[in-house]
Amino acid sequence: MTYEDTLKEKGYVITESNISDWDKDTFTAINYHTFIYCIAGSATIEINMIEYTLRTNSYVSIPDDSLVKVISRSDDFNSLRLAYTKDAGLTASIGMNIDTMQNIFLNPCNHLTNATEIALFMNMLGSLLEYSRMPNFLHHSDFAYGQIRCLFLAIAEIGAISRNAASQSTVFTSADSYFINFIKLLNKHCRQQHDVAFYADKLSITPKYLNEIARKTANRTAKDIISKFIVARIKRELLISGNSVQRIAYDFNFCDQSSLGKFFKKATGMSPVAFRHSHQ
Repeated sequence: MTYEDTLKEKGYVITESNISDWDKDTFTAINYHTFIYCIAGSATIEINMIEYTLRTNSYVSIPDDSLVKVISRSDDFNSLRLAYTKDAGLTASIGMNIDTMQNIFLNPCNHLTNATEIALFMNMLGSLLEYSRMPNFLHHSDFAYGQIRCLFLAIAEIGAISRNAASQSTVFTSADSYFINFIKLLNKHCRQQHDVAFYADKLSITPKYLNEIARKTANRTAKDIISKFIVARIKRELLISGNSVQRIAYDFNFCDQSSLGKFFKKATGMSPVAFRHSHQ
């Protein structure tokens, strides 16, 4: 059973991973909520244009539909990687405060130094890993989703403690909020909407201010961020959908196949057909 088949059947997958399946040169579009806990080595990962550094006992929470790129990774890097579907996340978080869930992704990366916290995470993830290797018992889903729920609570709690310890209860400025919402809008609309003005209008700000926010937060223009989202999703379509380039051009709101080809080649250095053939 493949990784994606297991995700669809069980709602989650947990494995040991050196994240070598994530490209070091271009962004990978991931479709599932993902939690990475570093158990050895170190790695720097770019998630939605923002860099995060993981070292032993660090973790990062990655929302679904994110763009991920590995900047660097030590030879001994290893982690426990948990991926779960949106439905599994909703089931595991039933009854939880909305603010609690938002805090998981507003403060996505933390480094644990407290021995009790480290033991807590390793026990939760370790038991989930071992249970996932066992046959499907009657209460498999109850146990697995219960462990994921406990993980949500631990991430939110430890994240809140970290912010309070650093006196950062109001760490997120209006610019930070705009950027987070810009990324959410991109996840929803990037197939059809390619212009900065569209996203600025949705955010009720000017394109100039959106560019300032993008440069300050991700050291890129808003247009560059939009293009990277589009390219990552086109790559995924080329690799897994089986659709013709003409069909993909239509799905991504390009006027024709030639326009898509020029856009894609400018961004990647190769045509869509060449990219597809190079990965077969």
